[in-house]
Formats: sequence, C-alpha cells, structure tokens
Amino acid sequence: MTVRPRRPQLGIRTRLGHLVDTDERQQATVTVAFILTIAAVILILVGAVGIGWYNDNLKPVGKVGNVDISPQLLKSDIALQTWRISRDESRITQAQVAGTLDADTANTKLSDLDTQSQDLATNGADNLIDEMYQSQLAQGQNITVSAADIDARYQQEISDAEQRHVLVIAVAPTVADTTNGPTYGERSAALDKITQALAAVQGGQDWATVAKQFGTDTLSQQGGDMGEVPQLSISDTEFGTELFALPTGGTTGIVAGDDGTYRIGRVTDIQPGALNASLKNDLLKAVPEDQVRQLLGYEIADQRLSDKVTADALAQTPDQVKLAVIYVDGLSTGDTSTAEANGEVDYAEIVFAPGDNLDTAPTLDQNDPLWATAQTQAQAAADQLNAITDVTQRTTQFQTMATSNSDDPTSQQAGEVGYVTQDIPPQAVSDALWNGTHTKGDIIGPIRGDAAYYVLMFENKRASVDARIQAVKDALAAPGADFNAVAKQLSEGPEQNEGGEIGWLSKDELSSDIADQVWALPIGGVSDPLTLGNGQYFIKVEDKQARPFDPDQISTLRQSAFSDWYSPQKDAAVANGTIVSPTASSSADDLTGGGDQGSPLP
Repeated sequence: MTVRPRRPQLGIRTRLGHLVDTDERQQATVTVAFILTIAAVILILVGAVGIGWYNDNLKPVGKVGNVDISPQLLKSDIALQTWRISRDESRITQAQVAGTLDADTANTKLSDLDTQSQDLATNGADNLIDEMYQSQLAQGQNITVSAADIDARYQQEISDAEQRHVLVIAVAPTVADTTNGPTYGERSAALDKITQALAAVQGGQDWATVAKQFGTDTLSQQGGDMGEVPQLSISDTEFGTELFALPTGGTTGIVAGDDGTYRIGRVTDIQPGALNASLKNDLLKAVPEDQVRQLLGYEIADQRLSDKVTADALAQTPDQVKLAVIYVDGLSTGDTSTAEANGEVDYAEIVFAPGDNLDTAPTLDQNDPLWATAQTQAQAAADQLNAITDVTQRTTQFQTMATSNSDDPTSQQAGEVGYVTQDIPPQAVSDALWNGTHTKGDIIGPIRGDAAYYVLMFENKRASVDARIQAVKDALAAPGADFNAVAKQLSEGPEQNEGGEIGWLSKDELSSDIADQVWALPIGGVSDPLTLGNGQYFIKVEDKQARPFDPDQISTLRQSAFSDWYSPQKDAAVANGTIVSPTASSSADDLTGGGDQGSPLP
C-alpha cells in the first residue's frame, strides 16, 4: 500500500495571519482603485473646465480675413454697446427734466434704444463681423485711423453730451390725404418754401424773421430758436447728425425728415461736454480699455467708409426721368364671367354670428334661439347707425362698432372688406350689395347669410379691372388726348388731383420690375399698363435730364447708399470664406451666461 504524507495542519495563529494578510491586500486594492477613480474624475473635471475656458475665452467664434474673433472681444463689443445704451437712456431722462426734450420724442428715442438692446441679444456677433470687415474694406479705400483719432473718440465717449445753440426753420407739406401722405405737388410746394427760407438766411436776413415768414411749426413761428441742446434733443436723426457736424456759425442744407418735414438749421455756439469720471469708471468696469480702443478704431474706420461711399453716391448727377402716372387698382385676370363683368363693390361689414361663432353657425339648427339673438343684435346695430344722419359720423360709429362687436376677422380692419367681385361675399350679401341703388354711407341689412347676420355699409361700386383699363386706353387714344387730364378723370391713385404727377426719379429708384420698360420710353411716351403691386400703371415720361438729387432723394440715399454698396461685398466675402460667421451657439445669451437677463453684459 502506498503511504501519502499528511499535509501539515496549520496552527490557528498561522491561519489567522493569512486571513489578515488577505484582508489588507483587498483593502489596499480598493483604496488604490478609489484613488485612481478620484484622480480620473479630477482629470476629467479639469479637462472639462479647460475646454470650457478655452471655448469661452480662446476658441474663435468667427473670422474676418486673417483675424479671428475671440469670445472676449465679442463680449467686450456687446458690453460697450450696452454701456452706451444705458448712458443714452440716462441722457434722455436728463433732457426731459431739463425741458429740452418733449415726451413724444423721448419715448421714440427710448424705444429705439430698446430695439438696439434686443438686437444685441441676437445679432451681436454679426454686428461685430460687420465692424471688423468694414474696417478692412476702409483700408482698401485709403482710409486710416490714427491713435489721436481714437483718443479723441474715447474722450468723447466718456464726456458729458456736447451742447449746441441751434436755430431751426421747419416747413411741412400741407397734406389733403393723410392716409396716403403728401403728393408730389404738396411736397414741391413745401420744398419751394424751405428753399426760399434757406436763400433768405444765407443772404443775411434775420433768422427769426425768416422763420416766422416761412416756417409751419410752432417753434418756427416763435423765431426758431431751440436754445442750448444736446444732439439727442433733435427729433429727426438725420437733421441732428447734420447739425452736430457743423462748425460754429454753419448752416445746414435742406434736410428731408422721416416725418416728411423739410428743415434747415444753424449752429451759433458749441459747448463741448466735460470729462465725466463716473462714465469712464462704468465703462472700464465693463470693458478693458485696450479693447475699448480697439473697438473704437473699427467704428471710426467704418464711419469714414460709410461717409465716403455716401458722399460719392450723393455727388453724382444721374440721369432722371420726370413721370406722370394713371393708376388702375386691381389685377387684370382676363376673366369674362358674369361676376367679373358686373364690376366690384367696396363695402364694410359688422357680422353677428349665432353664439358669436362663425365656424359652428352653418351646422346650427335654423330654429336655435341663438339665431334670434344674433338677429336682434344686428337689427339694433342697424337701427343705431341709421339714426345718424351725418355720413361722416355714421362711418366713424360703424367702424367703432365693427371693431368691438363684429365676429369676423374684418373687425381688425374696422369692418373694411374693400373691393370685391360679385362671387366673393356670401350669396345673400352679394345680392343685397349688387341689387338696387346705393350711395356712399348707406346701411344695408341686417342680411341673413349661412353663418351670420350682416350689417353692411356701402362705400362704392366700380367697373371691372379690365373695363377700367380699357376706359383709360380709349381716353388716351382719343384725338388730342391730354395725359394729365385723363389722369385727373380716371386715375385711382393719390396723385389723381395733380394730373398723375409723381416727379423726378433715377433708374435705381424705379422698381426693377418696370425700370427697363420705363427707361426705354422717349420723352412724351406712354407705356402700356404695367403691373406693379396690386395695380396697373400707365406711365408717361414727361422729361429726361441729368440732374442733382433733390432733398427727398438725398434723404433716401443717406439711408440706403452704404448698405446697397456693402451688402453685395459682404455676401461675396461670406461665399468665398473671407468671412466665417459664428456658430449659432455664439449668441449674446451664451456669452453672458444665458437665461433671462436684464442686459447682455458679460
């Protein structure tokens, strides 16, 4: 038999010792693993923080040429603009308290600042791209900005508002139709007056005397002296810009305002604003000074570029045409149906639907009491309106009732439906409008339709578009026909009473849809009806000349010349990669921490 040696029996101390060794090793292993895990988490957190810091401070949010746009520069630009908005809001309040700014003008300017603030929240990055790219374009136009230029602008930013003693003469057109605004003749009459006023003061006549003779507003009638005012007290932005660019004793040219008023002004004294330490401190809390100067440099270059482009545009003496038009409202359809042949009716309505619900009324039982209620309401409205004998007062009351009581979306237009052909209204309404004889302001109804009771106000009836176009053609084809006389008789536009005259236009001012056709006409030539918008135009070229822009054209060019020049260049730069736009995440909210914030400061 084989004898196997017995395994030695371990003593209790030995066995316990081995057990302790095993526990210690396990504990050590767990501890090491835990430490390694913590280290990994820390490394991940450090990496995340590093990436976040890089994204927030170093990663470009866009590129212009060879220049990267850092998040910090974008934050600084938004902060600079926000600081300006806050500063200007305070100045508006101060001007109101001082009595140099009326409430209406103050509210308009505050609204403009609010719009600018909202624009920063969505377009801050794009605005900075424009600043940087325009400054690069300025270099190509030999425009330079010196350190002294930036110093001067910086001092202006952190100083109190400059005050100027301003004299003004304002002439507003006398407007017969306030809905459509001044006609060419009304504008021409006002322009003639302000031109005479400018010649008089330039000839040395007393400003106050000339202002009282030609001015149409209260200030002019009091002599035109505004006193010492900051630029923001000038209601019209372009006029304020012109005034605050003058030297002492300078006089503006004629400035056409956004409100249609023509103005001239003179500066008799200039009081520069004093350095304001508080403004400086607030600015430098928001933006590092080196970046303030960098951004101001862009802005100075941009403004000089804009001024140059605009000045070049205004210096032109372009070919222009003097036009008169006959306007026929509506679009020609070529439809020969009975409804079209029966012409168009212009009317307004107040709609009383059962239960105030046009959608459910067609399926409502005809004997439902809600129908009787609607009829009673409609009859009461008609009776109230018919009791008013003055047509103007009746129309006003109709509009009020339509706005507050009508169950149709036309209530948003005070019940106005406008011109329609016979097949457009509900059949019962159509029959009531087209049958019988009606005059302007007549109340018709109540009329029961499929979905409501209608109270109608008749406005006018006219022939179809095609019939009216043919009437113009026939009148112009008559022997000895006079275009202006035909316009007075048949045109449906606001220029009707002036024989269709609309004045001088350059080719760029004409709609691209018709510009080539109009430009091809000889002097005295009349176009076939040209479709533009919702109407047809017969256009006569009364004259052609190379002539300077008038004040209205100048005002339009000042607002559009630079954008017309810059937009295609920017589009090309984006297309060829010169401009790399920021990502959608580079909004002002992301740069300022997001959320509902009172201002986009970093």
